[in-house]
Amino acid sequence: MRSLPMFLRMAEEMARMPRVSPFQAFFHEPPVWSVALPRNWQQIARWHEREFAPPATVTKEGYQLTLDVKDYNELKVKVLDDSVVLVEGKAEQQEEGDAGGYSSRHFMRRFVLPQGYEADKVTSSLSSDGVLTINVPNPPAVQEALKERVVPIEQTGAPAKKNAGQVEEGSTETSKQ
Repeated sequence: MRSLPMFLRMAEEMARMPRVSPFQAFFHEPPVWSVALPRNWQQIARWHEREFAPPATVTKEGYQLTLDVKDYNELKVKVLDDSVVLVEGKAEQQEEGDAGGYSSRHFMRRFVLPQGYEADKVTSSLSSDGVLTINVPNPPAVQEALKERVVPIEQTGAPAKKNAGQVEEGSTETSKQ
């Protein structure tokens, strides 16, 4: 009999909980996780690409990629298959002293050039603050699409919008005729 109040409290708490079948409870993630964490590898890949993909821009000068590589000593930029740019970076540090630690980091990023861009014309430059910029000039088709043209403005002299008073006067004049 002493445990009856405890069972009643447990029943009240369970009544307040959302009803989930054992199947759902076993195979589905908790609601908190479903918002904060990706559910499958495709979502992880998309999230990773959004977070870590460098911004690529197409300007009048051409296609441009920028990467922050200030922490890497050895850098290589390669062109593969006439459409893929491969960037590799490596950093190694060896600590002196009793511990004698060693650390090594390596990254590899692949970028597929948009269709029409010539991989033979890829250039790269490294700034003093460690920003690697990769440029590819625009092909003629893109150059034509990005071409600017100045449109002349013609002065008409007549107002485009009439005042409310002018509209009413015009409507009364037509009704009198």
